[in-house]
Amino acid sequence: MIQRKRRINLDEAMELVGPSKLITLRECVDEMREKISDQKISSLIEKLGIEVVDSGLKGNVDDSIVEFAEKNKAIVLTLDLGLKRRLIERGIPVIYLRAGKKLILEAGGI
Repeated sequence: MIQRKRRINLDEAMELVGPSKLITLRECVDEMREKISDQKISSLIEKLGIEVVDSGLKGNVDDSIVEFAEKNKAIVLTLDLGLKRRLIERGIPVIYLRAGKKLILEAGGI
């Protein structure tokens, strides 16, 4: 989300799924550190109330996201089209921006 400089309205995402806990994987945070400063990452995570969890999984970040979401029955919010396709193919629900404007929840496997 940060790399593409698109704004995501998390309130709108929560309307799609109801009250939920926002989490991100430590692996995702580490990947973001390659693009933006630790201070900006920490500020963003704190401001949005996102919990950072260590998945304990090996491999690339997308693989970790897919495996974690599958094991934990999580809904994934992403702008990555390749990741979105993988998640849907595995039956994992995904929230994404359609046409760069509207958030959509697509329940994988339906």
